[in-house]
Amino acid sequence: MSSTKFILRFDDITPQMAWSKFRAFDDLSAELDLPLLVGVVPNSLDASLCVEPANDAFWELIRGWALRGWTIAQHGYTHQYVTRDPGILRIGRQSELAGLSYDEQFSKLEAGKRIMVGHDVWQPVFMAPSHSFDENTLRALAALDFRYLTDGYGVFPYRFGNLTAVPQLFASPLHFGFGVYSICLHVNTLGDEQIARTIDFVRRNRSRFISFEEGTRVGSALPGVALAMRLLTSSPLRLARMLRR
Repeated sequence: MSSTKFILRFDDITPQMAWSKFRAFDDLSAELDLPLLVGVVPNSLDASLCVEPANDAFWELIRGWALRGWTIAQHGYTHQYVTRDPGILRIGRQSELAGLSYDEQFSKLEAGKRIMVGHDVWQPVFMAPSHSFDENTLRALAALDFRYLTDGYGVFPYRFGNLTAVPQLFASPLHFGFGVYSICLHVNTLGDEQIARTIDFVRRNRSRFISFEEGTRVGSALPGVALAMRLLTSSPLRLARMLRR
């Protein structure tokens, strides 16, 4: 049996997202008892994420997902990009947080957490918009009792400041034959063919899909492999994403 494990991750979960596209994955999760990882924007003010009429039952749905074992990650605060700072990972070219002062970042993250807590859906998991965060972000997250990041290089979880990072490399089931991979999907931009391919892959490989919580515990039996994979994947991934843009 392959040692490769997958987490199915969805970014940009908002009241006005493409619910017509996401419904197939919600149904798949219920059918296969598959816990998803979803990045919820607490107070979305990004007009580009408004693609369908607002779902008035938004927070009720999020609470239902949490009860089904899904991981609810806080995806920034308003999802508005205010700097051109690529952050520590140097993947994106814009950020909601990186480059701002500690106090500014803490204020945004605290406001987002307050909304999530108010709707009884907050979990100690953070998903940075555009994969962009810096040292101030990490400090603010730790001060607000976050414990996990869904981001980073490599194929095994590792410590990132005071948080545990579960790497996210690809938007497809690409893998190196070992480790854990967060397949990152943006439901608003998914085409019918990609949706069908993803659902088919999940069905055929259900035993290899795990929850984000399980992903935090995946480790390497060989010393040094985790660090080596972080180093081997960082530069090529940055280059690939730059060329794709």
